[in-house]
Amino acid sequence: MNFTGVSHLNIDAPNLQFFDIGGIFDDVSFQNTVHLALISIGLYVNIDNDDSDAQESSSKLVRFFVNLPHIRRLEVQSYFLKYLAIGNVPSRLPNPCVDLNYLSIRIDFDDLEENIAALCLLRSCPNLQELEMLARPEEQASEERSTNFWEDDHWSSLFAHLKVVKVSGISGGKSEMDFIKFLLSNAPMLERLTVKPASQDGEWELMKELLRFRRASIYAEVIYLDP
Repeated sequence: MNFTGVSHLNIDAPNLQFFDIGGIFDDVSFQNTVHLALISIGLYVNIDNDDSDAQESSSKLVRFFVNLPHIRRLEVQSYFLKYLAIGNVPSRLPNPCVDLNYLSIRIDFDDLEENIAALCLLRSCPNLQELEMLARPEEQASEERSTNFWEDDHWSSLFAHLKVVKVSGISGGKSEMDFIKFLLSNAPMLERLTVKPASQDGEWELMKELLRFRRASIYAEVIYLDP
């Protein structure tokens, strides 16, 4: 935890099952990690994808999962989603993460590249049962960048087995609410959606908008938590 000065993390451990790391690094790769099932990884520095080092055609997201065939739980913390968004992100991974049932993502909902990477992840986890989406408050404090990314309606049946969702740190911005609306309309087995905003500003409007969203699941319960 909290390390600096590492250029490349190369994880070569055939018996490793659990991996939890957070710090400042340039790159990460996994080799001989077929038994690795639980991963929590955080990059503690923002990445500017306009930098020359970030301009590459190969997808960091695809390479990250190549040697993780049996991953069951993944936590993408801090700015690591920005790292995974580098390169040409496909619509879904070449090999789906069929064992992955829990996914936690720290995301800037107004960042198109991060949204594309998040969607690739969601599309590649057909058996996902629990999802946590954490908005980065420092990003939400900046001027909102308009995006209609989650308004598209051609991603139906994406959450076939999703049962529990938690969305935290939101401020009620359009991109955030579009994602929640999209989630509720494409999760037929959803049992509980918990929403926790970043502050009390505009909380009543946020609650009223949540109540208006159509739900694909007749069992879905929406729980609103105080900031």
